[in-house]
Amino acid sequence: MNESEVEQEEIALDSIQQIEAEQAGQRLDRFAVGLLHDSSRTAVQQLIAAGLVLVNGKPSKPGYALRADDRVQILAFSAPARELIAKPNAIPLTVIYEDADIIVVNKAAGMVVHPAPGHYDDTLVNALLARNPELQGVGSDLRPGIVHRLDKDTSGLVIVARNARSLALLVEQMKRREIIKRYIALVEGIITIDQGSIDAPIGRDRRNRQQMAVTVVDSREARTYFRVLERFKTYTLLLLQLETGRTHQIRVHLQAIGHPVVGDLVYGSGDAQRSLGLRRQFLHAYQLQFIHPVTGAKLELEAPLADDLQTVLESLADNSI
Repeated sequence: MNESEVEQEEIALDSIQQIEAEQAGQRLDRFAVGLLHDSSRTAVQQLIAAGLVLVNGKPSKPGYALRADDRVQILAFSAPARELIAKPNAIPLTVIYEDADIIVVNKAAGMVVHPAPGHYDDTLVNALLARNPELQGVGSDLRPGIVHRLDKDTSGLVIVARNARSLALLVEQMKRREIIKRYIALVEGIITIDQGSIDAPIGRDRRNRQQMAVTVVDSREARTYFRVLERFKTYTLLLLQLETGRTHQIRVHLQAIGHPVVGDLVYGSGDAQRSLGLRRQFLHAYQLQFIHPVTGAKLELEAPLADDLQTVLESLADNSI
C-alpha cells in the first residue's frame, strides 16, 4: 500500500450500526475508523466529507459526537479512496502581482483552490507548489499560503502568502474585514434600484448539508453590497462588495432576493448555460484592495473578465436597456 492510496473495505448499503450507550460521545470519524479496520483516519474523513457516511440518514461532520441510538451508515463504494496530499503539479498560472512575501493569482474557472476528494493534483495549491516550492509548510499542509478561497467555477483574484509572517498578518486583516473584495456578476432578471445591500445570515441548508442558505438557525451574519453596472432585457450586471466572507455568500444572497447568478446550477435555474453558451456561473473576483503585510503599502489589484464571461457580455450588447 503506497502513501497516496488507502485500500477500503467495502460495506453494504444496508450495513447500519446503532450506537449503544457505552459508545456515545465518540467522534464520528473515530467510530468509522473502527468499522473500516484497514483505513486511515484521514481516508475516513474524506469519506465523511464526500457524504458517504451518514448519521440517522444524513451526512454529518467528522467531529460529530455520537449519541445513544444514533444510526451510522457507511455507503458502499468500490474504488479506493486516495489520501489527500498536496503535491507539486506544473499547471500554468496567471500571476497578477508577486514579490518576496505574497503572490496574487487570477484563478481560472474550473480550478479548485486546494486538494479535496475528486481533486487530488489539479488544484491551485498543486500549481503553486510546483512554481514556488517554498510554500510547503506555510500554514496547513493542504492549503499552504492560502489566505482565502474562491468557488471552483468562480474565476478571479486569490491572495497567497509566501511565508508564515505574511500569512498570519493577511489572515488577521481578513478577520478585521480590512481586505476589500469586489466581484462582477451577471444575474437573472432586472434589478430596478441602482445600488443596495443584502443583510441576511447564512448557514447550512437544513435540507441539503452540502449547500448554504439564508437562515437564522446555526448561522452567521453576512452582508453584501451591490451596484448596478448595466441592465439588459432579462439580466443585470452587478459590481458586488463583500463585508463578510461566508461560504457561497454572493450566490446565496442573490438567490435570496430573487436574482440568482446567471449559470449557477446550484442556487439558480442554470437556464443561461444553454441560452448563452455559458458553462459555469457568471461570477468573477474582479478587484482586491489590501495593505501589504510587510511593506505597509496599499495594493489595489484587478483581474479582467475571463474570456468566456466577456464573450457573454458582447453577445448581450444589443439587449442593453
